[in-house]
Amino acid sequence: MRICYELYSDERYHPPGNHYLMLGGVICTMHRGEQLVQKLAQVRSAFNLTREMHWGKVSKEYLDAYKAWADVFLQDDLARFSLFVIDTSDSTWKSFSPRANKTSNQDERLASAFYQFLLVSFGGIFDTISWGVYPDKGFFSKDTVVDRVGFLLNRVYKRAYGPKRPRVIHSISAQDSKKIELIQLADVLLGAFSYSMAPSGDPNYGLKSEARLDLVEYCKEAIGRRPMDKYHRAKIVVRQWVPPEQFNYR
Repeated sequence: MRICYELYSDERYHPPGNHYLMLGGVICTMHRGEQLVQKLAQVRSAFNLTREMHWGKVSKEYLDAYKAWADVFLQDDLARFSLFVIDTSDSTWKSFSPRANKTSNQDERLASAFYQFLLVSFGGIFDTISWGVYPDKGFFSKDTVVDRVGFLLNRVYKRAYGPKRPRVIHSISAQDSKKIELIQLADVLLGAFSYSMAPSGDPNYGLKSEARLDLVEYCKEAIGRRPMDKYHRAKIVVRQWVPPEQFNYR
């Protein structure tokens, strides 16, 4: 019997100078995802929240609500988070082309990076696990690009395990974050974790909002108290993009 996992992801550019493109995603089983959504609904009801929950909207007035929102993940003993960092100022990324000896457009480069992000988040490809992948709309200029990523990863999987095996990605599609609570959760966590785990010298570079600084520290301390999940897996996995030929697929 295969276990169905889900990945709900968002992206953001991080200072200084938006040099870092960060992808972040909440990882959970399909059943656990349903439970998380129920808990998020309880937070909405408790704080009378009707608008989209977004890192850019964290304020002093709603700080307690955002802490409760983050707590749905932080206090869960199975949900995990994958943080993937691309240094867009690095010459390796600037000169990177997925197609050898050919000029690639931005979507092709981002698709290659997203492919690597999925492999990092999956923690390997296993015959006993299938995935639903739901990134926020807007990462690619065309949402159909994500379908192509799923097709390529499934093809690699079938080559490894045989053509009769079911797909490793059973569902993949870009989603409107305004309608998907778990993408909104990923957005808020990504904002907090991108500062507390930023590769820059000053992790809080450019962050002047006291409310957001408070939420960054709140999430950081919570992870410090519970760095592992129920099965002793890291609650957060942080990886940086490398050229495909340097990437370890195991």
